[in-house]
Amino acid sequence: MARPRWWPAARSKAGNIKTRRSRKRAREVFLGPEIVLSGELTSCDTLVAEGTIESNRTECREFILGNAGSFKGAVEAESAAISGQFEGRLVVRTRLLIKSGGQVRGSVQYGQIEIEPGGELQGDMVMHPASKVTAENELDILAVAVGPKPGRSIGHSVSSIHKAPLAAPSGGEERAIEVHST
Repeated sequence: MARPRWWPAARSKAGNIKTRRSRKRAREVFLGPEIVLSGELTSCDTLVAEGTIESNRTECREFILGNAGSFKGAVEAESAAISGQFEGRLVVRTRLLIKSGGQVRGSVQYGQIEIEPGGELQGDMVMHPASKVTAENELDILAVAVGPKPGRSIGHSVSSIHKAPLAAPSGGEERAIEVHST
């Protein structure tokens, strides 16, 4: 006897039911047109909104506000694409895309931002602190004594690869950094 399509696929050794749907798909939320939602949304991978949402707290990995969608409240996401109307606080750790016809009003934090022609942004904009390159992660090449390879003269004939000595670790031998010019 064949099982109906909706029937769970199998039981694991622990006795838990494994469904045919993947767990990742279960964490996607789609809000269709003419649907109104008020409340908090957290722990979703992807939120696609074509309807109306009012939320003081929305947390997801990817936030997509469609052409017919409108959002009022606060969103924290890894990435976001706005085609509809957004009003409130928007924190996007990596990439924010405001598409043509998209309107964002309020406070915005972003890692990278792209606004297509016809997209609007009104309010406060701040680059997200996690996306800024910190001074500790940068190598200031001007602070390192750069010299030509041994045996080469200084001037126009300097090779594009130079070695700059680094401070030797305590009790260790001297190391060098190679600098490639483009």
